Amino acid sequence: MTELLLRLFVPNASLHTPDVHAKIGKLAGIVGIVCNVFLACLKLVVGLASGSVAIAGDGINNLTDSASSIVTLLGFRMAQRPADEEHPFGHGRYEYISGVVVAALVLWPEQSWQNPLSSRFFPRNRCPSAF
Repeated sequence: MTELLLRLFVPNASLHTPDVHAKIGKLAGIVGIVCNVFLACLKLVVGLASGSVAIAGDGINNLTDSASSIVTLLGFRMAQRPADEEHPFGHGRYEYISGVVVAALVLWPEQSWQNPLSSRFFPRNRCPSAF
């Protein structure tokens, strides 16, 4: 299916140029939006007709999944912009640093933060009654 879509909508898809990559990214975003919106509508109709909250909820999940395809489209559009004079290497330095900090906060093991509520400081049998 992917090869068919590429042959139909992206001429010279086998070339590895930035223009071809941008067209493939846009196609992926559009296909993602169309498929997720179609699935969302179908699941919402079936869920409401059958009275199933689970199917309707899955339809809403598909609708929110289409937002990631919108982000894909926006990302490829922003990537095509030329660099401005103030930032010839892009604006990514601050985003990279903030991403590393967030990843460190999220992925860091609980024990190393010296969390006073962790079982390391308050074993189950000696936990203060306030906790």
